[in-house]
Amino acid sequence: MQPFIEAEYVDGYVHREDDQDHSPYVSGKNIFNDILEKRPEAAHGKMVRFSLVTENETYSVDWTTLPNNARPIRFKHMEADSIGGEITDVRIVGIDFGYQYTDENGANIQEVRTL
Repeated sequence: MQPFIEAEYVDGYVHREDDQDHSPYVSGKNIFNDILEKRPEAAHGKMVRFSLVTENETYSVDWTTLPNNARPIRFKHMEADSIGGEITDVRIVGIDFGYQYTDENGANIQEVRTL
């Protein structure tokens, strides 16, 4: 199982990354970009939970405890093999997951786990 992200909104809607990872809102964009740009919020209200689901565990951030300017973080560390110039066996070797925001004093506050 590939790790994936999901975001839950006030009305219970869950915006979940799948194998295709295509935004239903903007052609050429992915699910994380939808979450980052708050696209589902127009129809479903504010995000209440941001999660990374792995084979063994789910890591969640309670978004209701964060300020309005909080932004989700998800960065995949990737590796790939190459045979004769062809890229093969692309794989995730780590993921940074969490959030960041600027506080009232202008300081960058972030909590990021590297998994």
